[in-house]
Amino acid sequence: MIDAGHRECVEAALNHQKTERIPVNNFVLATAARSAGLKVDAARWDPKISAKVSVDHAVKTKSDFVKPVLDSQVPFMDFGMSVRFPEDDYGQILKPIAEDAEAIDKLAFFDPKVASECPNFTKVFVESLEETARILPEDLHICGLSWGPITTAGYIMGVENMVMGILIDPDMVKTLLNKTTPFVSAMQTRMLEAGATVMWMADPTSSEDLISPDMFHEYSAPHIKHIVKDVNNMDSSIHTFVHICGNTLKILKEMPETGADCLSFDHAVDPKAAKETAGRKISIMGNVDPVQTMMMGNPESITKACYDVIDAAGRDGGFILAPGCETPISTSDENVLAMGEAARTYWKR
Repeated sequence: MIDAGHRECVEAALNHQKTERIPVNNFVLATAARSAGLKVDAARWDPKISAKVSVDHAVKTKSDFVKPVLDSQVPFMDFGMSVRFPEDDYGQILKPIAEDAEAIDKLAFFDPKVASECPNFTKVFVESLEETARILPEDLHICGLSWGPITTAGYIMGVENMVMGILIDPDMVKTLLNKTTPFVSAMQTRMLEAGATVMWMADPTSSEDLISPDMFHEYSAPHIKHIVKDVNNMDSSIHTFVHICGNTLKILKEMPETGADCLSFDHAVDPKAAKETAGRKISIMGNVDPVQTMMMGNPESITKACYDVIDAAGRDGGFILAPGCETPISTSDENVLAMGEAARTYWKR
């Protein structure tokens, strides 16, 4: 594996050092399959294809990170949940499995380290990460993927039912969160053992668009902190990234208390305000509009948008350039590459 400076650049940014170029995360999963002319299904179930198309796309688009085609709904199959997998899109959970206190008490989680208990997670996640690490040509950071604890709970219980439960039966929701949190930790540590070099956790249900900052403080932040601590106990050198969709400006104030190294924030947030809020307490990643700019724009408009975000949030370190959420599946290679190039040309203008 060639040391091309990817990890060194990310490390400097996370240490709030000004770097010669801005690190960039192309925030790509299924888009890599489409780039290779494949359907999502072909990459989802084949670790070798998943790894190859993702590595090829990351190198081609000048990303500092790579993530195989990890479908975050696959682990729910190993719970026995009903999940539909379209040929060219991500899985869709059809119904929750634990909507009341009795069902939550009976709920049992698989051990991510025991392949016989989780054959789908093992194949799609563990084997894809192992293959990515095996073929990696440059020192890109390898990302795993899991939902956060409250988002996992929302899928198991149903988001609306869970939010209502917070209001009328908070102990029931806390019982579920006390089960999902160590489970997410176990998935994260298993992915790190398989070859992931950073912790990547997406927690959209933590968004201020779904729960209040007070709810985040009580029902989400302590559980994110628990997972970060577990990862750090496994390996203190591992950097921890959390992505939360939608409005996150108020909860960004609390994110440093979770111990996470970086919050990936959505295009709904003003990047200047995000940087002012984060200060030097936590790094931030974002936040180019994934649809209007990345998918529907052109290289010229993407370059301008990237420069604008860096102007607002990235001039003093503590920042990684990325789309505000996952790069849409139909985004062209030239558009993704424009972001990678913008991260390298910003200081050379």
